[in-house]
Amino acid sequence: MAAEVRSKVGEVLRQRRKELGLTLGQVAQALGTSDGYVWKLEQGLINLGNVPYHRLVALMKVFRWSPEEFAQATGVKVPGFTAEGVPGAPPVPLLKVPLVGAGAGAEAPASTEEPVEYLILGLPEVEVDPKDLRALAYKDGFVVYREGEEPEHGKLAVAVSKEGQKVRYPVRFLGLNTRKSFVVETLGCPSETRVLEKTEWALHRVVGQVKLED
Repeated sequence: MAAEVRSKVGEVLRQRRKELGLTLGQVAQALGTSDGYVWKLEQGLINLGNVPYHRLVALMKVFRWSPEEFAQATGVKVPGFTAEGVPGAPPVPLLKVPLVGAGAGAEAPASTEEPVEYLILGLPEVEVDPKDLRALAYKDGFVVYREGEEPEHGKLAVAVSKEGQKVRYPVRFLGLNTRKSFVVETLGCPSETRVLEKTEWALHRVVGQVKLED
């Protein structure tokens, strides 16, 4: 594996560990290695293709990936291992979701170009076509939303400007006012209530959140 590919694979491993709420130590224990070894995997300093077979199997088990999902996420196939060999909970479906917008602030402008980056994650509760999903980077993680799906009252949504350079930011949908405009609460600190006109904004339902912790 080239250094750039190793780095991307390492980031996929790190994100998967965070999604499952695992520490470096827990993954290291499953692999029979040190925390430092797992850290090097996540930094792309170790070629996953050269990792011993038994450790690849252990990595697949602790991350609850099927062999197909493991190969899709990392590009490394584990021959002679079947889905039945993965114990515990059923493998979490692996989704490749386009990452859009800057999302660092309350109203961070999104790029006008088509998204070229992807977030690879598992959303066990979501049964939708991945082509309708988008991921928006926000604060210490991401919100995943489905385009074209109406938000639920009191739940998270992503507000998307319809005009000019698109602006995207997560909000809490509070309902409609008498003019049938969206009433939302921003997630900033402090939060504030805003009215978004339907002619200028669209709201899409958030189907999941990914929080990244160091």
